[in-house]
Amino acid sequence: MEITLEATNRDKTGSAESRRLRSTGFIPAVMYGLGSEPESLLINAREFNNALKTEAGSNVILNVNVGKDSIPALAREIQRHAFKDEIVHVDLIRIDLSQTVEADVQINFLGTPLGVKEEGGVVQTVNNTISITALPTSIPSSIDIDISELNVGDNVTATDIDLPDGVELTSEDDESILVTITIPRAVVEEEEVLDEGLEGEEGDEEAGEGDEESGEDASEDTESAEESGE
Repeated sequence: MEITLEATNRDKTGSAESRRLRSTGFIPAVMYGLGSEPESLLINAREFNNALKTEAGSNVILNVNVGKDSIPALAREIQRHAFKDEIVHVDLIRIDLSQTVEADVQINFLGTPLGVKEEGGVVQTVNNTISITALPTSIPSSIDIDISELNVGDNVTATDIDLPDGVELTSEDDESILVTITIPRAVVEEEEVLDEGLEGEEGDEEAGEGDEESGEDASEDTESAEESGE
């Protein structure tokens, strides 16, 4: 998906100037890549936010109009305000539509695992994105993974995913875990407490048997002493 984004060159920089520009509906941005010098720009905040709401999300192809030039780019390093719903700065990278680029893609986990339905496990999401390499026009908006057959102890790694044609992992031996099925910690702790209790009871029983044996030995010694006295 491609979106047109209007931009203008930015002459003044600095925090105070950036705050002023954001208050007027613009976002400071820097565009770089393909051997070009970094270029300070202003982009329309409403247009950029609308672009991020498309199916492609942050991987939407932006045709950035600067003067008479239209430059294809991807948004990278989107900086957001610490507590306001506001983008404070954007890095744009120039792209060649005929050359592959790296991108992070959202993973959607589908289905209820057997380990949850039958074993009382829970789904633990470790990472919900993967890093892929593809032509800009071939970057998937997201990738679905069926996890319904997973049991407790099973997991899915990046290399387990069937990628679309023309899409590859950025690192072909990426074994990073995306999702795993585990037993809830509270259940594990409860089982450990029960085990400790059983071990304690066994220890008490063994100690009791030892006391009985000691008592029997003491009685035998007493009887022997009485016989000797006679």
